[in-house]
Amino acid sequence: MTEDNQREQAQKLLKKYLKGECNPDEERMVTEWFFSFDEEPALPIIEKEAALERSKNVLMHKFEGEINQVKPKKNVFTWKRVAIAASVLLALTTTFLLLHQKQTSSVPQLAAITPDTSGMFKNDILPGERFAKLSNEQGQTQLLGRETLSENVKPSEFKGNLTLEVPAAGTYSVLLSDGTTVWLNAASKLEYPDQFVGDERRVKLVGEAFFQVAKDTSRPFRIEVENSVIEVLGTSFNVNAYHKEINTSLVEGKVKIMNQGREAYLSPGNEAIISANKIQVQPADIQKNTAWQRGEFVLDGSSFAEIIDQVSRWYNVEFVNVGDIPLNSRFNGTLSRESRLSEVLRILAFGTNRKFEIDGRHIVIR
Repeated sequence: MTEDNQREQAQKLLKKYLKGECNPDEERMVTEWFFSFDEEPALPIIEKEAALERSKNVLMHKFEGEINQVKPKKNVFTWKRVAIAASVLLALTTTFLLLHQKQTSSVPQLAAITPDTSGMFKNDILPGERFAKLSNEQGQTQLLGRETLSENVKPSEFKGNLTLEVPAAGTYSVLLSDGTTVWLNAASKLEYPDQFVGDERRVKLVGEAFFQVAKDTSRPFRIEVENSVIEVLGTSFNVNAYHKEINTSLVEGKVKIMNQGREAYLSPGNEAIISANKIQVQPADIQKNTAWQRGEFVLDGSSFAEIIDQVSRWYNVEFVNVGDIPLNSRFNGTLSRESRLSEVLRILAFGTNRKFEIDGRHIVIR
């Protein structure tokens, strides 16, 4: 895209924002641009939003006031109005472009909105990709993208307790100091030390992750998740903790589940479902439960509710009119997570006999 095209798009976006016509994605972009002026990261988000609204009101009053000073009977009125609008938007656009280009040089647009090539949708959405943010207790951060190797995610200044956050439409793998590899799914977070010390190896998980734990018989590996602890010595397993029920699927080795005084042991091929009052052990569909880590959607036996959960996280979208389809409807098939959103929706449309429309990041079911 040329600089002139970028400028024209920025001007249109700012005009829409001043008129209150932006969709949520466009409003977020303007908000992030505005917040980038702020050098005080400790300022509460509510104060930033209030400042943004005040700036908008001041700008609109200035804009309208200058226009009202021009006599409407003269032909120059239209040109004066255009000149004022152009001068305001030019100043805003120039700064917007510089800051936006600076931001996009380091932060990728995950699951980017892209033109639809099938003629069936208003737009399409690309799949998510490898991305995470690493931070330490001192507030230092490092953005980790497709080109960053997992072995290099611990710069020398990143010591102590670390947090690896993967946003919606992202995924990332990290090699811990003991040789354990952890793959994080979209909208997940892992807290861990740069070096394990003492008689255990302990991490904390929010979301979903696949663990390949290095064997160390003298130091068990323990994962805190919600009100539970998963303990292993050396094994491979998946933990899904997006919802109140925690699902742990064991690929190999042995796992001990501890939850509020209750204990259960897993053998390969089984899963433990931890709810508020029990731990249920049963045979697992390992291929399906670990499909995300292999870059696949395995829909065999999945309900519509399960599928839209996965799709929403991976493409960073929101479904509208979900209640019109029975959430326990079952589907079959396998699809690459490298697929565009339109390909996934065509399969869902076939399985439900309904129409799915993409409108920005909203999926409307007809």
